[in-house]
Amino acid sequence: MTAVAAEPTTRDRLVAAAIQVFVEQGYEQARVQDIARAAGLTTGAIYANFRDKRELLLAAIADRSAAEVETLLQAANSTPPRDLLAALGSRIAFREDDRPLLLDAVVASERDPALAALLRDALGQRHDRIAGLVEDGKSDHTIDTGINTDVLTRFCLTLALGSLVVRALALPQPDPDQWASLIERLLDSVAPAEEPS
Repeated sequence: MTAVAAEPTTRDRLVAAAIQVFVEQGYEQARVQDIARAAGLTTGAIYANFRDKRELLLAAIADRSAAEVETLLQAANSTPPRDLLAALGSRIAFREDDRPLLLDAVVASERDPALAALLRDALGQRHDRIAGLVEDGKSDHTIDTGINTDVLTRFCLTLALGSLVVRALALPQPDPDQWASLIERLLDSVAPAEEPS
């Protein structure tokens, strides 16, 4: 018996349409009517599922990044924290987004305090997940307990956000093996010092 794929929910259709419209037009130029039209729905469907265009943007950003990052973070139960940080660090330089929606959101948030607050909350949640990995690394002795968790977590977020700018400018990608080697060396630098024998 073959399984029948579930029909996408209205919310899923709206998020997919929002991604399409935001990528094509940018967040600030995109209109709610354009998103509804692309989804084959009415603007009422948008407001039944989202408070406003800001919330729809955050859902679009989450949808685009969730598959890769969330899969890695959910693997935390069965993967050593250092390996997860290495995988996250190695992948950030090589995502293939058409247009980094988060970068659009950051720019728009300069003029929109409500969007800025939503972004701070979303990044705060990501900060907490990464901080949890750092703490797990301290617990399993792959990260030095003397390193400040907040500082290392901020460094990871800064690296990830900076990679958005580099990708948006279409700068050449580094050699993947050399990038992975650098990430490993950075993680080695935060490992506990070996006791002299």
